[in-house]
Amino acid sequence: MKAIIIAVGDELTSGQAVDSNSAHLACKLGSFGIETLAHWTVGDDRKTIAEAISTAAERAELVLITGGLGPTADDLTRQALADALGSELVLNEMCLEQIEEFFRRRGRKMIPANRIQAMIPAGAEPLANHCGTAPGIAAKLAEAQIFAMPGVPEEMDAMFERSVAPLLPAEAGVILHHVVSVFGTNESEIDSLLSNLMERCGPVIVGTTVRAGIVSVRIASRAADVVQAERQIRETVQTTRDRLGNMVVGEGDATMASVVGGLLRTRGLTLAVAESCTGGLIGETITAVAGSSDYYLGGVIAYADAVKAKLLGVSKSLLAAHGAASKEVACAMAIGCRERLKSDWAVSVTGIAGPTGGSEEKPVGLVYIGLASREGTKAHKHIFPGTRELIRFRSAHAALNYLRLALMEG
Repeated sequence: MKAIIIAVGDELTSGQAVDSNSAHLACKLGSFGIETLAHWTVGDDRKTIAEAISTAAERAELVLITGGLGPTADDLTRQALADALGSELVLNEMCLEQIEEFFRRRGRKMIPANRIQAMIPAGAEPLANHCGTAPGIAAKLAEAQIFAMPGVPEEMDAMFERSVAPLLPAEAGVILHHVVSVFGTNESEIDSLLSNLMERCGPVIVGTTVRAGIVSVRIASRAADVVQAERQIRETVQTTRDRLGNMVVGEGDATMASVVGGLLRTRGLTLAVAESCTGGLIGETITAVAGSSDYYLGGVIAYADAVKAKLLGVSKSLLAAHGAASKEVACAMAIGCRERLKSDWAVSVTGIAGPTGGSEEKPVGLVYIGLASREGTKAHKHIFPGTRELIRFRSAHAALNYLRLALMEG
């Protein structure tokens, strides 16, 4: 069975809100072995919604719709579904009673506008809403089964679990998804290293997405049951790790910060950070992980040169000779941070995040990352592309990645 998910709402098509319902439903369908062919987003236009429903019913056996079932003039999903079905809206007395009861239980009077929510296309069936006022709708168009659900995530999820999931075909197999996070390379290199895995055929499909230097290797495993699907994922993950080596940061929900934190914790080591151009982003990233107090001592945000000198002990002569964006200052910041906070490891970042402040010799994006331990101090030079936000993000994650690699070597 193939599915298409349609999300309805002007707030989605205008970019004022992000459609999270479709992603949630696609994951749910995977547990039934149902492949989602497409996510479509349409605005609050009756004709457009109806056309989307009709087209989806031609291409897929299952169509899930979210949104547009409210009581206001811009909620047009039920009308559009009736148009696609070639039927009229009729009042469902049971739905009306349930809506009225919903308001009575809360000590409120139902206004006339809510009556529209009890209107169902002729020949369709209502789906009970246990969390809100808008009933869902189940209908059949050609060979496609259609389910329209509210756009409110809590209402949609409850309706799917209680009313839609029981109607989906049993024993259709499963589709499981897994993610391997990679840092320090690009999609092209990963494609060459995983070339045969990324051929889009067979029960396992591998693809990649990238965000600010972090590449997600996405694995979709289709099988008759969970055990077989998980085995296929394990085998693919192992092959990925064998070929990509220490570029693999982690799997699933693991982040750069959680992986680094786990390495520090298991080794009984502590960390401190000295930040200039990242302005506290490294510390924020580290402390986003629960339990980071086990290994993270704190940090110094030394944005101004005077603060680098006063709080981290970076000599004024060093700053004058090399400038803040230099390997010498990065090393001095890391050393000073480690000594003052008494940590096992210290990471420092200094550079030019832009969009102004660069020069021909030191362009925007130039960043030096320092790493200090009892074994000594190293500095790494980068010229990161992108906006100020991206340069800061990449700098913070590159700094943590150097620490990750050093901890793995140790």
